Amino acid sequence: MKINKNCISLFIFCLLLYGTFCGLIPLLDPDEPVYGETAREMLLTGDWISPRIYGEFWYDKPPLFYWLEAISFSIFGISTWSARFPSVLLGALTPVYLYMSSRKLIGENAALRGAFICASSLEIIVLARSSVTDTLLTFTLTLALMSFLRKEYFPAYISCGLALLAKGPIGFGFPALIVGLWMIFTKQFNLKNILGLKWYWGIPLACLVGLPWYIEMGMLHGDAFIDTFLGYHNITRFTSPEHAGQNHYWLYIVVLLAGFYPWCGTLPGICRRAKAWFKDKVLAYFMVWAAFIFIFFSISSTQLFSYILPMFPPLSLLAGKYMTDCEETGHFSKTFLAFHLLFAFASATAIALAPVEPVGGLPVRIAVVLFMTAAALYAAWNLKKGYFRHFMVSQGALILIFVISVWGVFAPSVSSKFTSKVIAEDFAVMEKDPAIPIYIDTFYRPSVAFYTGIYGKALPEFDLRKKAVDDKNEEKGVLLPGKDEETLPDTAYILVQKKILKNWPESEKKNLYLLWEKDTACVFLKQEVAI
Repeated sequence: MKINKNCISLFIFCLLLYGTFCGLIPLLDPDEPVYGETAREMLLTGDWISPRIYGEFWYDKPPLFYWLEAISFSIFGISTWSARFPSVLLGALTPVYLYMSSRKLIGENAALRGAFICASSLEIIVLARSSVTDTLLTFTLTLALMSFLRKEYFPAYISCGLALLAKGPIGFGFPALIVGLWMIFTKQFNLKNILGLKWYWGIPLACLVGLPWYIEMGMLHGDAFIDTFLGYHNITRFTSPEHAGQNHYWLYIVVLLAGFYPWCGTLPGICRRAKAWFKDKVLAYFMVWAAFIFIFFSISSTQLFSYILPMFPPLSLLAGKYMTDCEETGHFSKTFLAFHLLFAFASATAIALAPVEPVGGLPVRIAVVLFMTAAALYAAWNLKKGYFRHFMVSQGALILIFVISVWGVFAPSVSSKFTSKVIAEDFAVMEKDPAIPIYIDTFYRPSVAFYTGIYGKALPEFDLRKKAVDDKNEEKGVLLPGKDEETLPDTAYILVQKKILKNWPESEKKNLYLLWEKDTACVFLKQEVAI
């Protein structure tokens, strides 16, 4: 695949979009600090096989993302920015590869627009700026699935092995199921085509890449690794909700509409063309890919907004194809224009009414709103006139202004309220008796460890509402690894969320003496005798 100026321009645009102000906001609880701390301990211990957190073995995820973060730490030092750098880089590479691999399949214009749409979709942006595994999984799955479509089987199976190291069994399962379903739906499922996938040497190659770490972990840690990683984090989390009450069949419809901003106006047009497009095997492949990811996680019991990220690359190519068809026919959908204006003005309104003081005060807020409104109107005018190239550029400007304003202008002023870094640093400098044990709310514990090196002990679960859910899950036979029935000692320092403290039984609130508090957290000294 030849790299041209479009590849370079797209890559630079992505780096600006994902990397600008990337280190300005501390790692967001509860997930980002977990990955950062695990990678930090991997680097400090020199053990690149067995992930650890708080000095204890950690079986939550495979190691590939930890390895990338640890490499980033070793090159750039341990920081918020270096923790997110692997996601920034992988996020920038995904649209570039998508463009390069799809040009001969759907045409230059559709491929470039699809790649640009992928690069500038809100969910892609958010997760490319986050220290989590989703961008890595999306990159490896995109590499694998596009390679299968192009009949490039060596990189396809290598990528499956890397996806296995990125997230687990879905690294093998998703490509196999998506390719298999596509072959069935397009009437290609026969012995000749099945053998044509080169699986007889490809599967061993993928296993050679992805399985050695699993085998080594099984030999080192035995049932503890197998039961926790495979049993809980892959099987139980699919069949039983990790966060009760947060799983809904309609959830990902909302996530898709918000996450595909500012391009969600293409969705009605894609749906209208779906039946006709399905006659084209390439477009059918993208539709099966996107639909499979969406349906699979919609029926999963554990649902997080980031789970459907791997459907955005094929969906973006379909959107790029739709845009190109509109240009060629000279017609555009009024629904497309309405969606564009609705979401653009909703974003501008949110910026205007946000109960947050931006950096620079009211003049900056007004300037941001005016720029976003002007970009939205200019984009709409270009769309109506049929100037699709100018429309794409103005859409890119709109999302760039939105990202810079959210991450660079508004978020810093409130980051201390929704991240734990300040709490962790204040707790670290607080005068403490080294003989008294420290108990830290599990929500804050990763940030405290990453930013201060203080591990403490996990605060026992006294939240009556969550305990009732856990007890109900136990009745169903759902195992919850790490569930701690420990009680607090007579004397201890306690760092806890205020909202959690409200749900503690009164018996656990006795002999708690407030040392200091912030908007969301309190630090207590528990002691039998008042001091």
